[in-house]
Amino acid sequence: MPAIFDGTNGLTFNDGTLMGSANSLGMRNALFNADFRINQRGYVSAATLAAGAYGHDRFKAGAAGGDYSFTQLASSTQVTIASGKSLIQVVEDKNVVGGSYVLSWTGTALARVGVNSATPSGTFVVSPILITGQTAGTTMSIEFNAGTLNTAQLELGTVATPFERRPIGLELALCQRYYRDSFFGSGAFDSATVVQIYGGFPVQMRATPTIGTPSGSVDQLGVSGRTITAITGSALNSNGGRIAFTTSGGTALAPAAATTATFVPLSAEL
Repeated sequence: MPAIFDGTNGLTFNDGTLMGSANSLGMRNALFNADFRINQRGYVSAATLAAGAYGHDRFKAGAAGGDYSFTQLASSTQVTIASGKSLIQVVEDKNVVGGSYVLSWTGTALARVGVNSATPSGTFVVSPILITGQTAGTTMSIEFNAGTLNTAQLELGTVATPFERRPIGLELALCQRYYRDSFFGSGAFDSATVVQIYGGFPVQMRATPTIGTPSGSVDQLGVSGRTITAITGSALNSNGGRIAFTTSGGTALAPAAATTATFVPLSAEL
C-alpha cells in the first residue's frame, strides 16, 4: 500500500509502520546499547554478575544478580538472562522529557519500570508497557527478568514503533558518556615509580569518573612496557585531566606515555 498521512493517525508507511508524532521519526530510543552491540568491559557469556555490576554497556545486574549468556554478533545480539536474575538500565534525568512513554522489546523476558525512580518496581509484564506520570528531568528505569532479550526501546508516546538502529559510532559515544575502558595521554615520571599522565576524553562523561583497577603499561622514552601496578591519585573532571600511575620503574622527569595496552576503567554510571 502507499504511504498514508492523515491528521488523526499520523504517517503510515507502506509496510504498515505507524509514526504518530514528530518524536517518533528519529532519535527516539531513550535506552542506549539496547541491542547489546557494545561490550567495553568485556563481559563473558554466563559469567557471574553481582548485584549492581555492569555487563554490556549501560546494563547492570538487578538485586539478585544479572548473569546472562549470549553469542556476540556485529549486529543486534540477543541475550538470555538466567533464571532468577535481571538486568536494569537507568535513564539519566537530563534525557527524560516527561509525560507518557512506551517500552517495547523482543524476546521472552518480562519487564517492569521505575517511574521517577532509578529502582524499578511492580509486576513484570509482557511487551509493550505504557508508562504514564513520568516527570520531566527526573530519572526513570527499566528492568528485564529471566528469558531472551533484544532490541529494547523506550520512547515518548503511547504507540511502540520499530526498533531504532543508530550508527555504531554514535551508540559507542552515547555509552562512553557513562563508561570508558582506557585513558591515553602523555606526561613524565615524578619519581622512579610514579608517572603523571595527562589526557582528555573524546566524549564528555556524565560526571567526574571514578577509577577502577588498571592494567597495561606505560612507555618511558626509549624504554617500553613499564607495568602499571596501581593508581596512587588523580586530578580528573568529566573532560579528562591527570592520572598518577605507580609503575614497575622508570627515570625521574623522563617523558612517558600511556600505551594502547593500557586499561583504566573510568565510570560515571548512574
